[in-house]
Amino acid sequence: MKKYMLLAAASLFLGLTGCAKEVVVPPSAELPAVIGEAKATKDPNGNTRVRLRVEHMAPPQNLQPPKSVYVVWVETPEKQRFNLGQLRVDEKRRGQLDATTAFKVFRLVVTPEDFPTVTEPTGPEVLATGVLEAK
Repeated sequence: MKKYMLLAAASLFLGLTGCAKEVVVPPSAELPAVIGEAKATKDPNGNTRVRLRVEHMAPPQNLQPPKSVYVVWVETPEKQRFNLGQLRVDEKRRGQLDATTAFKVFRLVVTPEDFPTVTEPTGPEVLATGVLEAK
């Protein structure tokens, strides 16, 4: 019985995660120690759930010039950028953002900013993913 329960749980897990498109977040010249991954999955409403995880991320206050937050942007194939939210970095230099967007195909771009509510990037691109597509 336990064997079947484990098999059913594993099948459910694979079914829920099998449609995810996951990409590695490469380090950049500005943040060479960063290790990260991003994942896009379709939610029941047809929107895209986005998860961005990073490690070894310098706090934005340590950048030159210092900034107060990192903002994550959804960048469309037409190069339009939309503020997806703030990427908070904890004392262990880890950050995570879970968000939802209506876009199906996009890149994630991270910029340091003075305010989390900016409507367009003012800081340099410090991290970027390859193309994500929710399936």
